[in-house]
Amino acid sequence: MSLELFSNLQVNLLFDIAVIIVFATIIAFIVRLFKQPLILGYILAGVVLGPNFLQLIQNQEIIFALSEIGIAFLLFFVGLEMDLKKLKEVGFFSTLGTIIQVAITFFLALFIGLKFGIDSTTATILGFIVAFSSTSVVVKIFSDKDQIDTSHGRLALGILLMQDIVVIFLLSALSNTGGLTASVLVTSFFKGIVLFVIALVLSSRVFPRLFTAAAKFQELTLLMALTICFLFSTMAAYFGFSIAVGAFIAGISIAPLKYSLNIQGMIGPLKDFFATIFFVSLGLQLQFASLGKLTNIFFALFFLVIFVKPLLIAVIALLFGYEKRSASLTGFSLGQVSEFSLIVAAVALANGFIGQEIFSLTVLLVAGSIVATTYIMDFENKIYSALSGFFNLVTKFTPNTRVQKKITPRKKDIVLFGCHRMGTIFLNAFKKARKKVLVVDHNPMTIKNLERIKVNCLYGDIANEEVLKGAGLSNTEFVVSTIRIVEDNLYLINYLKEHKYKAKIIVVAEHVHQALDLYDAGADYVIIPHIVSGEKASTMIRGLLKGRRKIEKIRNDSIEHILFMERFGQKIKD
Repeated sequence: MSLELFSNLQVNLLFDIAVIIVFATIIAFIVRLFKQPLILGYILAGVVLGPNFLQLIQNQEIIFALSEIGIAFLLFFVGLEMDLKKLKEVGFFSTLGTIIQVAITFFLALFIGLKFGIDSTTATILGFIVAFSSTSVVVKIFSDKDQIDTSHGRLALGILLMQDIVVIFLLSALSNTGGLTASVLVTSFFKGIVLFVIALVLSSRVFPRLFTAAAKFQELTLLMALTICFLFSTMAAYFGFSIAVGAFIAGISIAPLKYSLNIQGMIGPLKDFFATIFFVSLGLQLQFASLGKLTNIFFALFFLVIFVKPLLIAVIALLFGYEKRSASLTGFSLGQVSEFSLIVAAVALANGFIGQEIFSLTVLLVAGSIVATTYIMDFENKIYSALSGFFNLVTKFTPNTRVQKKITPRKKDIVLFGCHRMGTIFLNAFKKARKKVLVVDHNPMTIKNLERIKVNCLYGDIANEEVLKGAGLSNTEFVVSTIRIVEDNLYLINYLKEHKYKAKIIVVAEHVHQALDLYDAGADYVIIPHIVSGEKASTMIRGLLKGRRKIEKIRNDSIEHILFMERFGQKIKD
């Protein structure tokens, strides 16, 4: 009889998993047609399959147990991708700015929770839940818009990196069922430090040898990574943490190794499978009936997330000396609740810190804010224009920013907008041609480093008229923009045409239709990187086929260019 029951359990569980995967795939495909993140599709699949609608899942407890493994794999993967060296590169703003933003957002949400009659512990958890933004959503939006390497892209990713660190400390505290007292927080902090130190020691002394031995066989490399993941998960549980915290630390311990990228590739499918189950399980737990009395607090927190938090981040960026437009775009890209907040809510629910209704509220906040962000970012420039008066008012109370700093005009042949990737290539070409160049960039660190290597430069945004005036475009031979935001380049072209400046205009576009729009606006030449690179490669190959001398010249030119890029990049880092 017991065997029969076991067999039935197996069949039912397989059925449940099959149904979850099928529905998650179908609904995720539908949400992608509307340009929404896959996470939203997985949560909706859980809602459809759960007690609110079809009620098809029979073994919810087992599914919830699998979702715990999903959380662990998610954070293990995040740890694998987290290079601790990046913490040195995120900058003063990303560190201190994140602390300020999280603290203020937390206290505002805490006030809202207490105002609506929620107990202090629950309101505290809720405060942290809404303070964090979604790394996966922001990266996806910026990647689609090719804005990862813009000033606001780098600012946003720096903030998100620091938020992820804060989330891990919070999960460590929530793993303790003794309550969120000061002693619990301090104890959790020191236990986390001990676990982290163990990971660092093993990472430098033991793991390299183990993976060198295991790397002879692909399956052993994967098994070794999984062993370390579960080892640290077990240690975390022993220390009183959730297994997810241990998995994250395990990922960090492997990240510096030369095998980490290969491990990411192998672990990726496992992570995707279990993560799908996790997000579907969130939808399964969503109870609409419990949300009726929380309608007011939902709208209050939703307004805080999609409007107040973005404005707060923008104001903080302005206070740190960043340009208005970069500050605005950074802020509104972060106007959503993080997928990590779902993990925080799940851990808090499991340990009794919050009830089912607050958990359901969190799921709705995440889903709603993610949807809102995708549409808000489609109108980012219009939103900036609408709020420009507010940002102008804020800048009156900020210290002198680099954009306000006047430079002594120098004779120049070329004004280069954007000094990253392609910009450094152009700088090398201009140097060889003995051209005098002014670089305009809206990343304060880039400007600082350019000044260090004595490159004539100006901080500012291409879409800021005051910056264009300060650049002195009237007596310039060429104006070159490597910025890939088509609206910015159109603004630059229109400005030059309106003032009847005679400079030749060279800009960059990502797509053919954008290039045609820029030509129509008056650009003299539009560079489409993937087309140019193809043409360059074709020319190079034809040259290589011409004989040994041609090969040597192309080789020497390539080495010279690479060495310049390396020297320039090193100077930028230093």
